[in-house]
Amino acid sequence: MSVTVFVAVVVLALGLFALARAQRLFRKSIERDGLSRFRDAFRGRYPEILLSQVYSYLAERHGAVEPHYLVNPGDDLQQVHGLADLDLEDAVLVIADRAGARLPRANELDELKNGVRSVDDLLRYLEPYFRPEVVKG
Repeated sequence: MSVTVFVAVVVLALGLFALARAQRLFRKSIERDGLSRFRDAFRGRYPEILLSQVYSYLAERHGAVEPHYLVNPGDDLQQVHGLADLDLEDAVLVIADRAGARLPRANELDELKNGVRSVDDLLRYLEPYFRPEVVKG
C-alpha cells in the first residue's frame, strides 16, 4: 500500500512539474508573439534594439501577465503604462542604458514633459540616442 501511495505522489509531482514548465514555455512564446507584433508595427522606422528594449521595459513594468501583452503605437504612456514625469524619465534612462545607447542629459529630459505622450512619441524621442554615432562605445 505504501509503495502505491509513493508512486502516485511521484507521478502527481512529475505531472505538476510538466504542467508548470509547459505554462512557462507557453507564456514565453506569447511574449515573443507580442514582441513580433510590436516590431512589425514599427519595422524600418526604428532600430531593432530600441524596439526590443522599449517592449521589454513596458512588458516587465506590466508584469506581462496577460496572455498577449500588446503594446500599440498609440498607447497613452500615462493611462496604459503608468508612466509620467519621473517614471517616464526613469524609463528613458533604463531603456537607453540597457541598450548601451547614450543617456539623455538632464536638459534633454525636460523635453519629455511636453512631447512624449504615446509609445510612438517615446520611440521618436529615444531614436536619436540609438544612432551609431551616439551609442556608447
